[in-house]
Amino acid sequence: MIAAVVASLGFTACSVDTSGMEEAANDLEKQLEEAKEEIQEGGDTDTIDPSVSYQCPDDCENGPVYDKPGPCVKCGKEMEIL
Repeated sequence: MIAAVVASLGFTACSVDTSGMEEAANDLEKQLEEAKEEIQEGGDTDTIDPSVSYQCPDDCENGPVYDKPGPCVKCGKEMEIL
């Protein structure tokens, strides 16, 4: 019954538009590489507050905290102050 309704509406398993997903993934990869380079170069140490800790809002790394803001190395979301 559900299949008949879905078929009558013209939906298929392939009807999802994913055209922007590859571009978004590429943008995230670029941001991640830039963040890694900045970390390796020492970043902007003049603006780092040693009393503040940052962590991914999703805690996708299960615990690690960082001493400066930036994107999460795993998911790309911006770190938040703890």
